[in-house]
Amino acid sequence: MPDVSSARAGVLSKRALVTASHAVERAALAEGSGADTVVFALFQRLPYFEREREVYARIARTAAVTVVGMVDSGRPDLPHGVTPVLLRPDEGMAREWSVAVLSPTFGASVVAQDLDDVDPQATTVESARLFRGRWGLRRDEAYAEVVRLRDALGDRLPPAVRRKVGEVLASVEAPAAVDVESRAEAAIRHVAARLDETRSAAPPPGGPVDPETGLPTLAGITPWLGDATDTVPLGLVLVTVDDLTAVEHRHGNRIRMHTEQNIADLLRDGLRPLDRAVRLGPGEFLVVQPVVGPDELTDRSLRLERRLAALHATYPFVDLHPRTTTMLTRRRPLPLHTLRSRLRHVPATTLWPPSQGSLPIEPRSPAARGGGWFR
Repeated sequence: MPDVSSARAGVLSKRALVTASHAVERAALAEGSGADTVVFALFQRLPYFEREREVYARIARTAAVTVVGMVDSGRPDLPHGVTPVLLRPDEGMAREWSVAVLSPTFGASVVAQDLDDVDPQATTVESARLFRGRWGLRRDEAYAEVVRLRDALGDRLPPAVRRKVGEVLASVEAPAAVDVESRAEAAIRHVAARLDETRSAAPPPGGPVDPETGLPTLAGITPWLGDATDTVPLGLVLVTVDDLTAVEHRHGNRIRMHTEQNIADLLRDGLRPLDRAVRLGPGEFLVVQPVVGPDELTDRSLRLERRLAALHATYPFVDLHPRTTTMLTRRRPLPLHTLRSRLRHVPATTLWPPSQGSLPIEPRSPAARGGGWFR
């Protein structure tokens, strides 16, 4: 498991970045800030911005410049005064979570890159996300980030916005109050750590479960999946057991229920706290594992087939004929129709959907570098 740090630099959890980003955004709204302030923010995807829409509407009413960048298929509907910049899915800034606030006397910033990795002990996909970056209430760092973002966005910024950003940069002349900055950072680190402790004790959100097996339904994992974005890759194992619909007719309701519970136990076995096993229908199940390699997912699929087929040797001695197939995807909603279509005829493995519109998924083993995959 990666070393998840709550420090201001290094590997940062999403919760740490949310706390730091909110502190920087509130600083932009502080009394006395306004016409000489510029704000840049990169949100990766529109659903993440929607949570902060009202905050940025308030910032844009007073700041000289408010720029928001994200990957989206069309020009998003942003609050008045917010300058949108559409990012390409394949450029580095599409993986970036950044907020930079700068005025002649103040600066604060959060800069992080999505690691395409998760904390396997987390309880939801979004809370598990890990980033590498830093945050701080330091004007020199904020100045450097505003310059970097202005230059990286280039001609995608309107000339009037670039001109105003240049004026604010030129107005930064007085020495920074380093002592005040350090003390403010120490206070925020303390508060963030206490908040993190409080939130970590909260139970994960839940949803509907299948009463026969205790497994969540597809609707039941919606709170766990989180925002409808393509930022976290998911490994899927689809499991079908053709005989389940006839088990009750042949053996009775009690035998059917016991068999279904045996199947659920096998599906849960070896899962990380972050993973989920789901019941889709009478004879259909799904295992969802965020950020796993193709070899690991294929091994789980084969192991499930073998163990499910061997249930005939375990009480209540029902002979089952399971089939499985696997997929690696970033798509939400989950592409179950495509996964089902691959169950009978399973071709060479591939990534679904193709990388356009998604962040690239790096292979996790030398064997995975030969292309996409399906089993």
